[in-house]
Amino acid sequence: MMWKNLVDAGIPFFLLIALGFVLYRGFKKNQTLLSERGELLKRYLLFRGDKQVRLKVYGEDENVYQELLKTLSVSWKNFKKSYDQYFFSFSQNTAKTKLSLQILTLVLFVNSVRVLVIEGLSSGLHARFFYLVVRELSGYILVILSFLLLRTQTQRFLSVKGGAIKMDREILFFPNNISAEGEHEGLYNEFDPLEAIGVENGKKDQNPHQ
Repeated sequence: MMWKNLVDAGIPFFLLIALGFVLYRGFKKNQTLLSERGELLKRYLLFRGDKQVRLKVYGEDENVYQELLKTLSVSWKNFKKSYDQYFFSFSQNTAKTKLSLQILTLVLFVNSVRVLVIEGLSSGLHARFFYLVVRELSGYILVILSFLLLRTQTQRFLSVKGGAIKMDREILFFPNNISAEGEHEGLYNEFDPLEAIGVENGKKDQNPHQ
């Protein structure tokens, strides 16, 4: 009887630990993806602002002006690809975490049914049976909180159907002071790599904002 009680109490205990670990890992990875996406946006705004300043300075030179427009178009495509990839990874990780939570919840529910059925058949509806009901139900408080926490973190970024929402392209803040070009050389390598030059074979995007 002692071993039976240890097993009945130990199984939900370890399942709830696993559930908390899965939630923590998924939540932390989502936070990392959101943070990296935000840093990518900041770097791109700095890069794009520098290019826009150059457009104003060298706007009278048609060749330079067209080359800068092409650079803005190529860099935008590179940025959008990387930015959207963060949303895709965020959506994938959320779906994976949610599925793991659902599987653990199902196993926990099956174990609860097993414990209550065995107790009901062996002892009937006595005080111990109702004590076990309360004990088993208390574990589902953590389950409900886990799903609510995951939903709170993700509902702003995911649509009702679970897909990644369209990228928010509004520029809210932008630094007025642009530093020297050499200080931000890494930004050019990220958004306007050398191998991207000439990819479009002379096809210029006349509207760099699309």
